[in-house]
Amino acid sequence: MADWPPEFDALLRRHCRLVGTDAPIRPDALLVTLGMDSLEVVEFIVAIEDAFDLVIPQEMLTPEVFGTPSSVWRTVADLRAGVAR
Repeated sequence: MADWPPEFDALLRRHCRLVGTDAPIRPDALLVTLGMDSLEVVEFIVAIEDAFDLVIPQEMLTPEVFGTPSSVWRTVADLRAGVAR
């Protein structure tokens, strides 16, 4: 089961075109297998920054961070908590 808030889940579903409305999203699934291409990743980043009122530092814009839902959420949660990575 996913360990992120509904707001993040809604953003994720909006940008993962291969995920059904009620289908569970595996936290370790690759975003690309969920239907997120490179343009969607950029749009996802902007949506995250807007929704959570934060800026994702350029050094965090990596395939490792934006590889899976859980890696993205961990990064967002850390930024919201002020935890440096």
